[in-house]
Amino acid sequence: MKSSLTWMQDYVDVDMNQDMQAFADKLTIAGIPVEQVEYWGTEVKKVKTGKILQIDKHPDADKLVVCQVDMGDEQLQIVTAATNVRVGQIVPVAVHGAHLPGGTKIKRSKLRGVLSNGMFCSAHEFGFDDSLLLPEEREGIWILPPDTPLGVDAADYLQVRDVVYEYELTANRADCFSMVGLSREFAVLSGKEARYPDISVIEWDTPIDGKVIVSIDDEELCSRYAARLL
Repeated sequence: MKSSLTWMQDYVDVDMNQDMQAFADKLTIAGIPVEQVEYWGTEVKKVKTGKILQIDKHPDADKLVVCQVDMGDEQLQIVTAATNVRVGQIVPVAVHGAHLPGGTKIKRSKLRGVLSNGMFCSAHEFGFDDSLLLPEEREGIWILPPDTPLGVDAADYLQVRDVVYEYELTANRADCFSMVGLSREFAVLSGKEARYPDISVIEWDTPIDGKVIVSIDDEELCSRYAARLL
């Protein structure tokens, strides 16, 4: 099982500046074995959000287009071969000096004689594989929601930077097979208070007689069994 520490913030305040391996060791000693600590998105640098203002054909390449992009505080020209770009879309833009997973560095360059100040990014370039993506996100440039602010750090906005713990939980710790269950352990070991979701059940006056039958065959082995009809 894996848990996102960013997600865990919904339930307990986790100090994201602490030594994450040391806290993982603390969990392990407490009986919640952390097998691996994964650091997501740390390689992504200088990738910002931009809005495509104009798309023109490349004068010397049939498969390339030249895009004018509003980066919030400046306008950049990006040359791309992506076929899913449209005017008005907001996309992640790796600007000059950007870093991507795998050690890829982006520089200002000319493509068939036309200056490109970076490149548009797909979801794969953030490190996602197809199993984590919607079908429409698996091909071409990653199209972001229309209300995405311009010029912000794309990795921070999309929350792809995270620390993820992978656990090797045994069957006797089934209470930790959920984020809420794990949050109890995080709270105790960090000296913080956990915030549990408010779960309420709407009960109806209609009787369930005849719809649910509970019988106990051996009262010595099971003295009580309760059921609820949903």
